[in-house]
Amino acid sequence: MFQILLFAGYTFILGLIKPSHVPPVPLEARTLTGWALWKKCLMGIIPSAVLIFVVLGTMMMGLATPTEAGAMGAVGAIVLAAIHHKDFTSTDRKVLIIGVISAGIGTIVAMLFTENLIFKIAFAVTYLAVAWICISAARIPDLRDLIKQGYESTMRLTCMVTFILIGSTCFSVVFLGVSGGVWLEHLLTSLPGGVWGFLIFINLFIFFLAFFLDFFEIAFIILPMIAPIAQKILGPVVGDGPALIWFGVMLCVNMQTSFLHPPFGFALFYLRGVAPKEVKSSDIYWGAMPWIGLQMIMVLIVIAFPITVTGLLDKPVNVDLDKVKIEVPQIDLPPLDLGPPQK
Repeated sequence: MFQILLFAGYTFILGLIKPSHVPPVPLEARTLTGWALWKKCLMGIIPSAVLIFVVLGTMMMGLATPTEAGAMGAVGAIVLAAIHHKDFTSTDRKVLIIGVISAGIGTIVAMLFTENLIFKIAFAVTYLAVAWICISAARIPDLRDLIKQGYESTMRLTCMVTFILIGSTCFSVVFLGVSGGVWLEHLLTSLPGGVWGFLIFINLFIFFLAFFLDFFEIAFIILPMIAPIAQKILGPVVGDGPALIWFGVMLCVNMQTSFLHPPFGFALFYLRGVAPKEVKSSDIYWGAMPWIGLQMIMVLIVIAFPITVTGLLDKPVNVDLDKVKIEVPQIDLPPLDLGPPQK
């Protein structure tokens, strides 16, 4: 939320100070007006917003794990690609409408009632509609090639991450085996400035390290070494429980800059791929600088105000052990017969 306000505020102020940097659509390009323009905008915004909610919204609501949300996002992207393709038939469009209606009915039933038979049938129809559209997408030649390319890229990326995880685990075992953890803890706890000196040093270290290492390498190699030390240093500030959450969010905000600055800024390469030839790479690099600055301001906000991260966490429950009573119910047992055994 704070990041959205920061970026939106910067864009608004930039539009007031330098309108030429955020130019409007030229008059000759405004061919639509009224409801036709609204319809075109909504048709472009709503599907993308639904896809974003399917991935991020389900995770934030606790309905799906990151892996499940990613899988739903991949399926949703295939569905969006299929319904926007020129070979999407009228039968496929009818199946899409049936699936959307079924999903709406299932959602309403789940909100107003319990998950009964109608809910299960509605979402079963939705799943069948999604499967139908995915199969239709696989039948379209160019979409089939894109799906195949996506599968291959995902497999290569997954293998890369797996081998990075294996290598980082071996490195951590060797590093801890030669008492590297003790040396690193002594180094970081001896920094001047106490807690704030530690946070400033770590964030500057991660920021400059992101120029040369990818997010995965930092997350799998560097963070496991400094996380126990961070919990020990930050525990007195926010508590042992929220310490690592605060520290993790802080570093995630910091590492977002790795997508914006060279030489490994993926966002810069994506923009380079769609920008016209008249736009120089140096222009893209300089244009990313304000956003890197805004991201660092966000890091400072998280450091200075831990409540921005810990404010919504569950508060610890204080229990007075002297007042705890455990009541054991009395069980009436039949009397024991200790007489001679019956013949």
